[in-house]
Amino acid sequence: MNESTTLIIEREFPTSREELRLLPPLLEAARARCPIGDDQFYNLVIALTEAVNNAIVHGNRNDATKLVRYRVTCEPEGIRCVVEDEGEGFELDDVADPVAPENLLRDGGRGLFIIRALMQEVRLVRREGGMRIEFLCAR
Repeated sequence: MNESTTLIIEREFPTSREELRLLPPLLEAARARCPIGDDQFYNLVIALTEAVNNAIVHGNRNDATKLVRYRVTCEPEGIRCVVEDEGEGFELDDVADPVAPENLLRDGGRGLFIIRALMQEVRLVRREGGMRIEFLCAR
């Protein structure tokens, strides 16, 4: 983080979907410290929920012995989110296109598709001990 970046939320928790219900109120508090418009806020709630859910379900495979971490910062460009899991990781090329006719009824790929559609500067990094997704909700 640089001098113009302010940490708003930093959480680490054992894999559990219970965390998902905490995201909207935490982001509302973040919004008070880093103002963004209504449309951006609702898109941020959806994108961060998708990213954390993906870390829980696909990354850590609901294994409560593994951790999920996320960080939300305020930057001059907007609100940046980073989500990390402790799963095996994946190759982006292996994720099926969820809007291709043959994949419409399949699970998988929708969360990333939604995040990419709603956020800017989306980056996925396969790292030792898991995956990291980072994205920006521009002002």
